[in-house]
Amino acid sequence: MCGINRIVQFLLLHGWCLLLITAMPLHFDENICSNTSDCNDNTTQIGCQIHYKLKELASEARHLFDLYVEGQGFNRLKVDQICDIVNVHFPKFDVNNTSEKEKMVELFQIFSYLNASVGNITKDQKELNPKKEKMLRELNKTLYGIKGILSNLSCFLCKRYHVTHVNVHYGTPSAHNKLDQKLKGCKVLKKYKHFIMEAAKTELPCQHGRAD
Repeated sequence: MCGINRIVQFLLLHGWCLLLITAMPLHFDENICSNTSDCNDNTTQIGCQIHYKLKELASEARHLFDLYVEGQGFNRLKVDQICDIVNVHFPKFDVNNTSEKEKMVELFQIFSYLNASVGNITKDQKELNPKKEKMLRELNKTLYGIKGILSNLSCFLCKRYHVTHVNVHYGTPSAHNKLDQKLKGCKVLKKYKHFIMEAAKTELPCQHGRAD
């Protein structure tokens, strides 16, 4: 076990992101610190993990959106009109005017929303388009990354700021009409694409070798 810990520390100190996606169960309920016994005590390393995973998701977001649009059979020339994001109730994210703590809380709220929303989209698409394997793989991969960031955000908030509770909004339930399911997914993924590009540029605590 000690050998594994040394390998993990070596990778982190040399600029690699080792995202421990299964670090904790994602059942937060009231206290987000209730399942953080396996968290890394070095919150700067956790910040690095979040930073690199945000960049990875941002690099894949456009491809995911394009695969989704193609999978629904939407006219690409009308995507902006069909997938209008004006009415998507996405949690707020202010990259400029918040403290580090506030920024991380906002990220936690957004990734809680995305965990539920992308989870619903993935479930719907497995029923609507079970043969679109490439799209489904990208949806599952994105959802896996979202869960990893959410887990690390919980560790960060609990360990550095002792935050035990965050108010979250999980969005509206999955639509029943097939067309509405497709449209809702398109709007959410389009909004996600814009958000993750901005989030990837956010300054996070990530100075290799610094101890907390």
